[in-house]
Amino acid sequence: MPTANIRNRASIEQIYPLDAFSRDATENDRPKADVLHGVRVASAPDQAGDFALERATQHAGEAPGAIFLAPFHRATAADRAGADPDPRHGYEAFLDEIIDNAQRRGYRRETSPGPGDRRIRGLRQ
Repeated sequence: MPTANIRNRASIEQIYPLDAFSRDATENDRPKADVLHGVRVASAPDQAGDFALERATQHAGEAPGAIFLAPFHRATAADRAGADPDPRHGYEAFLDEIIDNAQRRGYRRETSPGPGDRRIRGLRQ
């Protein structure tokens, strides 16, 4: 799985470049999108700031597991009125959101339930 670093934005941009953001945000902005496109933060940062990040999709009705972030064009009415909107619009803010979520709520193996954990006992549907 690709690794990014919370202190190195370029490492995140390599995994999730501007063109992927623009394409995903356009797909996610469609009315009644059944599948959302974005990224999954698959681990919390280690001591060096490295964390697992991958491009991913998630069904709109799917219960969240690992942190999934879906971009949307964050355009105002004035932005939408322009003939040629800036494709970077919202990209920097989305990168900030990835870093923030990795730092605060990244997947931590030590707190996740595993085999024999009381939280996952019982019948499953």
